[in-house]
Amino acid sequence: MTTALTGDFSKYPASIRGLFPHLAGETLQLREAWVVYARLFMEKKEFTDIMAERLGGVLGMFQNLLQDEMFLSIARLTDKDSRGQTNLSLWRLLEAIPEARDNSFAHNVPIAMHQIYESACNIRKHRHKRIGHFDLNVSLGDAILPRVALKEIRILLELIEAFLNVFSREFDDTTIRYDFISGHEITSKAESTVYKAQAYDIFESEGKIPKLEWRRRALK
Repeated sequence: MTTALTGDFSKYPASIRGLFPHLAGETLQLREAWVVYARLFMEKKEFTDIMAERLGGVLGMFQNLLQDEMFLSIARLTDKDSRGQTNLSLWRLLEAIPEARDNSFAHNVPIAMHQIYESACNIRKHRHKRIGHFDLNVSLGDAILPRVALKEIRILLELIEAFLNVFSREFDDTTIRYDFISGHEITSKAESTVYKAQAYDIFESEGKIPKLEWRRRALK
């Protein structure tokens, strides 16, 4: 279930008023996943190495989980309806086109939506054949899924945010800042814990703290 963005959406057309907060909330969560991923794995190799040294294989697992979560989020946001299911996706927002004041809205919005949809094609393939299902040929190595570069995720995220803000400008004369989130704000406690562990090991190696003192204190 998506997390709805809170706020006043009363100016939005009734056709999308209840949908928009959920789509905006999902996009905000996608942005959060991206900034955390970027902070942990893309900003500085030295920082990533320190985190990996302290967290071991857990960090690698977390990296894979974050990647797949971003794939899932983008796939959900760009899914069309299927025969047996109506989806909450960006496509639903096109229902508000008749309510727009801007004459170019009806022309530009579907073009932007199709650009996002086509750009996310490889990600939806991963969701369908690797994450959502174990495609036999892919699982056995007889078929290869298209590679998704990290910059594709970033570009898609920015396209989705811009698309949502087209509706915000048109119906509410405002925009939503999806990019205000800092990865460091989210990871700061984990970073502090890692650096404290590093300092502890230094003190322990210098004989300033008894060996395994942390374990004795933890078991009290």
